[in-house]
Amino acid sequence: MDRIAHFFVRRLRQVARREALRNAAANGLLVSWTIDDGAQALRVYGPAFDTSALTGDINRDMAWLRRRFGPGSDGRSMAPAPSEFDRHAYAVRLVGALAEPPSIATIAAALLLARAIAASGKPLRETLRLLKRPAPVVALHAPIAGFERAMTRMIETPGFLPGGALQGIDGDYIFSEKTFDVTDEPTRHYVSFTGENVHRLTGAAMRRRLVNALARNYPVVTITEKSTHIVDEITIAADLDLVTGKLDHAFVRSLIEVVYGTDGGELLAGGPNAHDIQALSLDDILLAFRPGREPKDVVEFLIRFAERERAAGEDGDDDDDNDTEAADRNKARASKGDAKASASRAAATSSASSNNNSGWKRDRSSGVEVIQPEPLPSDDSSGRARPLAVETLAGYGKAQTWALDLKADLADYLAARLAWSDMSTKLLLSGPPGTGKTTFARALCNSLGIPLVVTSVSTWLQGGHLNDVIDKMAKTFVEARALAPAILFVDEFDGIGKRQPAEREHADYWNTVVNKALELLDGATNNEGLIVVGATNRPEEIDDALKRSGRLETHIEIQKPDVAALVEILAHHLGDDVGHLADVSRNMAEVEPRLEDVPDGAEGEANLKGASR
Repeated sequence: MDRIAHFFVRRLRQVARREALRNAAANGLLVSWTIDDGAQALRVYGPAFDTSALTGDINRDMAWLRRRFGPGSDGRSMAPAPSEFDRHAYAVRLVGALAEPPSIATIAAALLLARAIAASGKPLRETLRLLKRPAPVVALHAPIAGFERAMTRMIETPGFLPGGALQGIDGDYIFSEKTFDVTDEPTRHYVSFTGENVHRLTGAAMRRRLVNALARNYPVVTITEKSTHIVDEITIAADLDLVTGKLDHAFVRSLIEVVYGTDGGELLAGGPNAHDIQALSLDDILLAFRPGREPKDVVEFLIRFAERERAAGEDGDDDDDNDTEAADRNKARASKGDAKASASRAAATSSASSNNNSGWKRDRSSGVEVIQPEPLPSDDSSGRARPLAVETLAGYGKAQTWALDLKADLADYLAARLAWSDMSTKLLLSGPPGTGKTTFARALCNSLGIPLVVTSVSTWLQGGHLNDVIDKMAKTFVEARALAPAILFVDEFDGIGKRQPAEREHADYWNTVVNKALELLDGATNNEGLIVVGATNRPEEIDDALKRSGRLETHIEIQKPDVAALVEILAHHLGDDVGHLADVSRNMAEVEPRLEDVPDGAEGEANLKGASR
């Protein structure tokens, strides 16, 4: 290991030991007091148990301590105690040695961070100086599956970074400065952009979040596994832009050295080759380095995981690039087969559009329902039920934040201050039935003040003939674009399914349907002014290509409402009849264990409307 890696590993061990001492003091095993000399405060610990049984033999004393006070390490890292020793200091050292060692995932993340700092060419002292700034912007990238979770866990390890514990605030939630008004605890916070959340927030949306965070002196950290998820705004603003390569033999050797205290060079000589190690994920590393497992067994498991990844690579299961190329090839083949049909549909579109403003004639409609927005009441409106709006929705989390971003961006677009391509305009909503996905679409319609075009995949599939299905899909987009700016809401999106191997029965049918959806979402036709929202109960049944960049790239899951959300729903529907709402809120804690029996989301709102009347 290099010097930076040694420093990080030692820091993690010190953090674990410090936490063990604090827990021991909190549980009465140790006593603690503070010595303040005016320049700094030092916490000192002493034993609260009888130390007369201690012998000075580390192994015996550790065994006694574990029997009396719980599990711990074997004490190998401790220096032998002299025959004449300070029993109090020795007892505290023994308690510190009982600390749980840092997790393998955290150690692996620390080693990767050390490699990234070394690769940046900045001395460790300079890196730490930058991190101590009031609001540093740090970008971390590693093309390793599992890197985002492991790095986030390490950053939030109390005491690892200088200045105290850090707690992340999801960058999706910092639409405005009001977000920070509730964060008044002593815990230090940082704003986190992770994975595809970095990629989808571009242009004005990302700049707005950066300004809101940095204006409050909050550090900003982006953590990505794909280079395509790093946006220009972060690259330009970053004080530290740290990149580490894929896993290699040197990394595994260092990990073996940290965990087992031995050089793993000889063990790896007969292990997986360099190419196979690059294909491993941090989850594979975590599964191989299990507590109590011998180093030779670790290498054996790494070989097995590498063989599995090699087989998966040969089958093409996990290769996103290959999937994308295959999708493009399938789309090209489907486009050739549908060339004449597309031409005739374009002609029909042109003819029908000239007859009325809605685009297609009623007898040739795709079956969509067009809902016009309800005007939102002014502040002085009274005695009038307020229509649904995203600003007042409860329990929608990231979906609400996405909608508020879109509302601000749409205003900039209509004022010619923002290009449509810089906006996030395609969303996939998922969640159990009844969580209010359709309700969200209606609220979005009212808040944006633009029409809502509603359809479903089952509507497209009615009739069953492939040409009819493809025709309805195309007509739906034409009808929606005729009303632009507008929202196109497609329910039951999982009904489109996934592309199938050519040998499967009806594979041509379903592959053509998926490819047509890819074509319509891709913007092969001009979709400017069209916001597309898909809804599904089964997101795993949707072809991955439909969820990639440029299509339904933003995926947000709507959870069942918690107690706070249910109280807000009550307040919304009861209106003036909220005199007992405080009592309801206090009593909800008793009801919460039985929430699974309470109607949720849209179903719950419908029942509440009836109750309020």
